Amino acid sequence: MSAQHLFQTHKSHRIYMTQSSDDGKQTFPLPADQFRPLQSVFRRRLLSGTGAASVLAVGANFGGVTSFLLGFSPEAARGLKLDALYPVGGYSRYIDTNEGFEFVYPESWLGDQTLLYRAAGKAERSLDPPPLGGSGGQGRRRNVNEPAVAFGPPGSTGELNVSVIVSPVPIDFS
Repeated sequence: MSAQHLFQTHKSHRIYMTQSSDDGKQTFPLPADQFRPLQSVFRRRLLSGTGAASVLAVGANFGGVTSFLLGFSPEAARGLKLDALYPVGGYSRYIDTNEGFEFVYPESWLGDQTLLYRAAGKAERSLDPPPLGGSGGQGRRRNVNEPAVAFGPPGSTGELNVSVIVSPVPIDFS
């Protein structure tokens, strides 16, 4: 038994391999001819996959590509407040609409973890039922002026930072 396959070399020589059967010789199509109908499907999948990966890379700021693109027009990016999501020109923006403030800080600075742990502890305590003694925790101070948010360079001890303390301002303050 022998199988017939058609192979083309770089000099356009054809080599045939045959497979004998009861009715004679059987030829097989070239692999390029076999996969020609799949060529358009492959091209479409390649383009859609590349397009989806590009959109994902821009949306996730993968490798800083979004910050790089926004750097071409930093005024427009800051006007749209996109610097709250992606660093623009080396700076990020923090916005707190509930308290009514926003500020810009260097993109390498990190948020203060102590404030995060305090907020998590408060959220955890708010899930507990009130005490039965009726005092309601009057021993705790309720109006403590602590920062709402704080940022500083990584590894620092707090000598260089930005902190925002939100508190009511008296009417006669000047």
